[in-house]
Amino acid sequence: MSARKKDVQIQVEIANEDQWGEALSTPGLFVVDVYQEWCGPCKAVQNLFRKLRTEHGDEFIRFGVVEASCISEHKILKGKCQPAFLFYLEGKLVTVVKGVNGPLLQSAILGYIEKQKKKQELGSKYKMEVKEVFLNDYQEARPPKETIPDDSKDTDGNCPSSGLGSYHVVIIKPDAVAEGQVQTIKTKAVDAGYCVVAEEERVLNEKEIRDFYKDKADEPDFVEFMSSGPVHALILTKGENMDDESPDALTEMIDPVQVDLIRPKHRSEDGQEVILEVCGDSRELASRQLGFFFPSFDFSTGTMGKKDSRTQRTVALIRPSLVKEKKDEILQAIHDAGFQVAIQKEMTLSEEQAREFYKEHEGQDYLQSLINHMTSGPVLALALTREGAVQHWRNLLGPKILEEAKETCPESLRAQFAIDDVAINQLHGSSTMEEAQRDLERFFPVEHTLAIIKPNASQEHKDDIVNRIEAAGFSISQVKETQLTREMAENFYKQHSDKDFFNSLVDYMTQGPSVMMILSKENAISEWREMMGPVDPELAKEVNPNSLRAHFAKSILENAVHGSSNSEHAMDNIGFIFGDVSL
Repeated sequence: MSARKKDVQIQVEIANEDQWGEALSTPGLFVVDVYQEWCGPCKAVQNLFRKLRTEHGDEFIRFGVVEASCISEHKILKGKCQPAFLFYLEGKLVTVVKGVNGPLLQSAILGYIEKQKKKQELGSKYKMEVKEVFLNDYQEARPPKETIPDDSKDTDGNCPSSGLGSYHVVIIKPDAVAEGQVQTIKTKAVDAGYCVVAEEERVLNEKEIRDFYKDKADEPDFVEFMSSGPVHALILTKGENMDDESPDALTEMIDPVQVDLIRPKHRSEDGQEVILEVCGDSRELASRQLGFFFPSFDFSTGTMGKKDSRTQRTVALIRPSLVKEKKDEILQAIHDAGFQVAIQKEMTLSEEQAREFYKEHEGQDYLQSLINHMTSGPVLALALTREGAVQHWRNLLGPKILEEAKETCPESLRAQFAIDDVAINQLHGSSTMEEAQRDLERFFPVEHTLAIIKPNASQEHKDDIVNRIEAAGFSISQVKETQLTREMAENFYKQHSDKDFFNSLVDYMTQGPSVMMILSKENAISEWREMMGPVDPELAKEVNPNSLRAHFAKSILENAVHGSSNSEHAMDNIGFIFGDVSL
C-alpha cells in the first residue's frame, strides 16, 4: 500500500483479497472497521484512532476499513446494522468489538499495544499469549479477559437474518428523491426499528416503466412522472427486538404517494415461491419490483449476490491553482484511495458557468471571490467510480473551510493539498447521489453515436456484441436490423469513394442485414471507438486484445463493427440511418 495513502487517511481502505493479504502480513495490531455499503465507515471513531496512532505510531497499531462483501471471510457480517471492529495480531483474528463503543475500543487497543511493547522490551523472555477467535462464532467472540474488563458487554442491536417475514422493500418515487426525502425516509425507518440491508438507485426509461407498471402503461402522465428522475429502492429488515405481532411502524410512517411498499411474508408450501403482501398495488407488480431492483437478493440468508453489487459515480473538481501546481499528485492520491477515473475533462469555466454552478451560494460575501478563482484558469473535472463513491469522496475531502480542515482533519485532501497563498479549498465533491447525477450531466453530458454490427458479425456474433455493449454501460436508445441497398451504402461511405477499396466495401455492406444502433453515454463517441479497436484485427489483437475487432473481425474489410468518428459525423450518420429522431 502506498505511503501517500497512509498520509492521507488514518484508515487504509481495503478493496480486494490481495490488499487484505498484504494488510495482514504487516507486523503490529491491525484494527479494521467492517462496514455496510449503504452506510459507509464509522466516522465516530476516527478521532480516537487518530489520537492512538499519533501517540503509539504505525509500529504498534494500524487501522483499516473494508466493506463487508469485499473479503470472503467477512461476508458473515453482511447486513449487520452495527459496525464490527475486528482486531488482527500476527495475522490472527483475536478480538471482535460490535457497535461504536469508544472506551471499549480504546481499552482493547491499549491492551494489545502494551503486550507488543512488553514483547519488544523482553524479547524471547516474554511469551505474548493471544487467543484466536473466529467469525463463525461471532455471537460468542470476546476479547481476552486481561484486555477487556469482564463487565464490558456487547449491545446486541445487530439485525441478523431472521426469516423471510422480516423483510420489506420500499420504492421511493422520483419526486420524493428529487426533494431529498431518501435520507428522511431511511432515518424514519431506522428510528422505527428497521435496518437498511440493501439499496439501489436508478433512472427508469419509458420502456422499463411500461413493462414494470403494466396496469398504468397507457397513462402518459404516469410514465412521464416515473421517468422524470431516479427512483430509490431499499430492502429493510426488522430489528431483533421488534415484535412481529406489534403494529407495523413502517406501514404507519410510509406515505403511499411517495413510495411503493412490498412485504414478503412467507414461502409457499413447497418452499419455491415467495408470497408477497403489498400495500396499495398488485402482487405481480411486487414480484417485478423485486426481480428488477434486487434480482440476486436471497431472503433466506439476507445477502446480495455479487453480481447485484454496483459501483457509484461521483464528480470531483480540482480547482485552478491545484491543477497548475499539483495535478499529478492529486490524481495519484485519488488512485491510491481506490477510485477509478472513468472520465476526465480539463476546461476553463466562463463566469456564467461558474455562477450557475454555485447559484446556491447567491448572496454570500465570498461568492465573487470563488467565481473569480474558478474562472482564473482550467479546472479538472473527474467522474470517479468505486463502491460508495459519493460518501468515500466526501470523507476524503474533509471540511469545506480550509482552516477547519487543517486544524481538525490534517489528513484530509483539502488540508493536504492546500495552496499557501490561496484561501479557497482546492477540491469539490458532490454531496449526494442526486447532486452527483446533476454534476455528471453538467460536466459530462451524454453523447450519442451510431454503431453498426456489420453483415457477417451480425449473423454470427450479434448477441455477444450487444451484451458487451450493455456491459460497458452504453444505453441503446434506438436499434433496427436492415440490409443496406447499394445506393445507401455508396452514400453512407461517400467519403471513401476515391479509395481503391470502395467497391469492395460497398459489396460487403450490402451482402446481408446489419444491426444499426444509437448508443448513448458520456464520452460515447471515443469510448465506442476504443471498444471497437483498430481497423486491422491483427493490430487490434496486439494493442487492444479485449476490443471487439480483436475478437470478432475477420479482416480489415470484414472488421465486424462501425462507429462514428466525431460528434458531427455521429449526428449525420444517425440522421441518415434513423431519420429525424429526438435525442
